[in-house]
Amino acid sequence: MLSVKNSGGASVYPKTLTVTGIKTSYTAGQTVDLTGLKATVMYSDDSNEDVSDAVTASPASGTMIYEDTTKITFSWTCPDDETVVLTSDVAVKVTRVLSSIGVSAPTKTTYYKGDALNLSGAVVTATFNSGRTAVVTSSATFSPANGSTLSSFGAQTVTASYTENGITKTATTSVTVTVKTVTWASGTDTEIANMVEAADEGIISLSDYWTVGDSRSVSLSAMPAKGVGESHSAQTADFVLMNKGGKTLASGSTCSFVVGMKNCLATTGYMNSSDTNSGGWNSCKRRTWCNSVFYDAIPSTLRPIFKQFENVTASGTSTSTTTSTDYFALPSEKEVFGSVTYANSTAESSNSQFAWYKTSSNRVKKVNGSATHWWERSPSSGSSGIFCRVISDGSAYINSASSTNGISPFGCI
Repeated sequence: MLSVKNSGGASVYPKTLTVTGIKTSYTAGQTVDLTGLKATVMYSDDSNEDVSDAVTASPASGTMIYEDTTKITFSWTCPDDETVVLTSDVAVKVTRVLSSIGVSAPTKTTYYKGDALNLSGAVVTATFNSGRTAVVTSSATFSPANGSTLSSFGAQTVTASYTENGITKTATTSVTVTVKTVTWASGTDTEIANMVEAADEGIISLSDYWTVGDSRSVSLSAMPAKGVGESHSAQTADFVLMNKGGKTLASGSTCSFVVGMKNCLATTGYMNSSDTNSGGWNSCKRRTWCNSVFYDAIPSTLRPIFKQFENVTASGTSTSTTTSTDYFALPSEKEVFGSVTYANSTAESSNSQFAWYKTSSNRVKKVNGSATHWWERSPSSGSSGIFCRVISDGSAYINSASSTNGISPFGCI
């Protein structure tokens, strides 16, 4: 050991402390490792001395460290003069370890179906194994992502994810998607479809918001002459809620409403291309057309609201019946009048009058503004070539199957 002063009186003093060889990269929660430590004191005469066994460290060897530790400070006290203390800092990097994250709810938590998710105000906070926290919102991801369309009703889980140093943690919050209630007349097609979907899921009852007699304008696309003799140009039609319930859906439940056209399409047509009612409604050309061409003309947004439903009709002139499953159909004689004049009364016994048609003036339908005759689905009980119809003054009558009359289908929601 060199003295602070040599024997000749010249001053020799410790100048700097240098520490090398130690571990400088850690993961939070690890302990200080001083293996390989080499500490050297440089004196004023440029001589040096190994003082590895004489230094102290802060934090000391074996101490658990976290991300707030940025250096280890080494100290050496000169044995010849304890007032002389040299220090040396060794920078260390401590990588923090992600333990968990939390996410707060966004500012907006209630939506209508079809709205865009707005995650403004949501804050993601990371917690590390040191117990320290940091806001990491800008580096987090969300599922569903901000701006996503909310397409399901009820509570919707929003999952936040954050990854740091290979560790990923998640946390959840939620928003609620409800249905916007609108009138049958004024709601957009999307709003109407959303309300029907909500009713199908048992969230609302349509009858709390809509009533028989409500009418809305529906834009029908052009219909080709497919399976029948006439084609139809694109047109707008008034669709009226004609009955609350009253028809059995293919699922076995009861419909919410029967929905029919207030008037007829702009072009008339036949039931069959020849004068036959064999097989009744179940076998006629007009039924096929209602369930294909007319169904396809309904706007795509509204089409799913219409459910398949059951129709009981005479098979022809006999009392035997068939039950057809339709998306759209023509009403039977009893569904229009509440009684039977020309149809088979036995076959019509399970049908009931739609509330809309209890007002006699509602049985008068128009084609292009003029009252017209219009078809029913019921075969005449007295002739194998005839179907029932409503004539222009709203009374019951019949006509040959190949004759042209107004067409006014109905469906069920």
